[in-house]
Amino acid sequence: MESSEITAVAEARPADIPVPASAPPDVLIGAGGDPLALGVSVFAIGALTLGMLFVGVFPAAAVGVAVPVTIFTSGIPLILTTVWGFIRGQSVLAGIFGTVAGLFTTFGFLVIGLDHNWYAIPAADVPAAQAVYFIAFACYFLFLIVPSLQLPRLFTIAIVLVFVGLALAAAAQLAARPVLAQIAGADFLVIAFVLFWLFLNVHTTAVGVKPWPPLGKPLGTPVS
Repeated sequence: MESSEITAVAEARPADIPVPASAPPDVLIGAGGDPLALGVSVFAIGALTLGMLFVGVFPAAAVGVAVPVTIFTSGIPLILTTVWGFIRGQSVLAGIFGTVAGLFTTFGFLVIGLDHNWYAIPAADVPAAQAVYFIAFACYFLFLIVPSLQLPRLFTIAIVLVFVGLALAAAAQLAARPVLAQIAGADFLVIAFVLFWLFLNVHTTAVGVKPWPPLGKPLGTPVS
């Protein structure tokens, strides 16, 4: 189109019709990266801490260290992982890590609250109160085993181990058997090892090398 034709078209446009402006570019928040890089790391640290406390190697009075670790090192970063997952549209990942964030933050506030009698729970009923906490989260991880069968095998192993650890901790409170708490602590140490295994896989992938170590094939049959 020659310049004279362009001028004619411009003059033919009514003066009261605005020229459409170009649309502003989209701003993508949290569009990249893998929430597992943060979530798995802080989950592993929290599990390792609980394992060391439950297994009985350290004095019972050392349980106070669980408050800052479970709330600030694990709980809050897991909340950030949850938000990150929702922004990326990964609703299952966000749901799982959001629940795990509740697991750790609740434990921290449970410890500090019972120590300062915030909840007015008689000393004789403290084991039952702790058992309620462990049973509630154990039930969640029990049902989470079913969808995890479609994920790499290591995820299913980790979820089964978390269920077992929480169930043992609940049984230790209800039966007043410290040995069960020690077994639960050993279980959480194994959980931490599995999560650090997953940590290595996620981070080797993130830095652009071949994912290692392997996570294993799903145990379930792919849904068609």
